[in-house]
Amino acid sequence: MLAQNTLDTLVEALNGASAPALVLGPGADTEEGFAAAVALAERARLPVWIAPSPPRSPFPTRHRCYQGQLPSAAGAVADILGQYDTVVCFGAPVFRYHAPSDEDFLRPGVSVHAVTDDPDEAARAPFGRIAIGDPSDALVRVAAAVAESDRAWPPARTRPEADTSGPHFTAEAILDAIDRGKTDDTVIALEWTSSDQLRDRLTITRAKSLFYCAAGGLGWGLPAAIGLRLGRPDRPVVALIGDGAMQYTPAALWTAARHQVAVTFVVCTNTKYRALEEFSELLHVPKGEYLDISGLNVLDIARGYGLDTHRAESLDDLTDYIRQGATAKGPRMVEILQR
Repeated sequence: MLAQNTLDTLVEALNGASAPALVLGPGADTEEGFAAAVALAERARLPVWIAPSPPRSPFPTRHRCYQGQLPSAAGAVADILGQYDTVVCFGAPVFRYHAPSDEDFLRPGVSVHAVTDDPDEAARAPFGRIAIGDPSDALVRVAAAVAESDRAWPPARTRPEADTSGPHFTAEAILDAIDRGKTDDTVIALEWTSSDQLRDRLTITRAKSLFYCAAGGLGWGLPAAIGLRLGRPDRPVVALIGDGAMQYTPAALWTAARHQVAVTFVVCTNTKYRALEEFSELLHVPKGEYLDISGLNVLDIARGYGLDTHRAESLDDLTDYIRQGATAKGPRMVEILQR
């Protein structure tokens, strides 16, 4: 539990700020933390950002205070946070950067406070005043103590309209189709790197509804989805996976079929290791055929392990398949072609 004097410092920082902001990470994605983050954002009228490369979604994505996900390059994060004078983070590393940047971590005049339950994470932070404690508990206590604000509400976000033309569909259109088919109780296991910066097109309304690999390794999505369903059999689970990522751990499908674990696997096929292709360009690695995975039939692989399979020919077809998964009794896979 966070010491009271440290908690008082956080409250005073928020109360004394003229342009404060809230940043949340996976440590806040508990039932208590999720609700308290909403209460704090509404009471103090705080713009809410999700920390870079987030493995969770710890705030409602359709809330009026929600501003989106911070980018993964230091300079880009500094540009966004530069519009505030005080930033308070709960349950997030400060910060996890993924893309290279030569710019400064923070713009002058920005004060950062954070609460984490990981002492190593606190020690690694290149800036900020970092406190050790339970982020969810701290959120509950800060939300109860902070002064109510009458400042203007954060600017409303608008989602760009998706290009819905096919037969190869955009990532935005695929996410929207999945969102229409899932329920608020659905849990998403995400390992589709094409959607990394677009994931908040999914409607998240409750805690522990989205899981993503925290360390960025590939092959996590298939087995993680099975574990999520075994751990929470009361919630439907949808695994959203790229056809490249699927090739790392396909044997997880055997476990799903053997034990009849009711997961709906959505494979978005673009016939390439797109994440590795992008990093090859960034690191000036010569192009080659080693990143071309055309010719692999993911549905044949899944049928070989004993899954029911389907090829979605339209976005409505995908939406219907996701909707039917809420009452499915065993594992199933749908493939949709990605542009």
